[in-house]
Amino acid sequence: MSDPLVVKLIEIVNGEIRIFNRLLEILQQEQQSLCADDLPAIEACVAAKQEAAEEARRMETERLLVVQKISKRLELEPENCTLARLVEVVEGWQGEELARMRETMLELNRRIRLTNESNAFLIRQSMRYTERCLDILSGQPGNPGVYGQFGRSRRGNGLRTLVNRTA
Repeated sequence: MSDPLVVKLIEIVNGEIRIFNRLLEILQQEQQSLCADDLPAIEACVAAKQEAAEEARRMETERLLVVQKISKRLELEPENCTLARLVEVVEGWQGEELARMRETMLELNRRIRLTNESNAFLIRQSMRYTERCLDILSGQPGNPGVYGQFGRSRRGNGLRTLVNRTA
């Protein structure tokens, strides 16, 4: 017998999976744009990520309301009523579907995290490269930095100029 609330939960989780797949595609496009130094494409990816995040938040709110109703019906503690717990409690095809979807979401989460970390690395490398180019253009030596408070390395005085003031 199908529980209408569990069916609704399955629909919501499917929607979340679609959003996470789209987010992964956006992150992969962003990675290509970062490598190609395509600023308009990067900006489009940022806007698309923002839209996906908003939609994911909306879906999460909807999912939490349904899970709360399910937890009351099954007499579970609302804070302990996770997807993993529901997989254990819900019987039949619905439990199997929730288990499959949970695994899909965990894998998507892992892939999104790895792609996002890779993109962050590319951005940091690009910033270092740009900073080094500015050092060269401003005539500052390739000084990797000086020791600052607590032994941390920091850049020089932070003043950059494109004009040689020694002449």
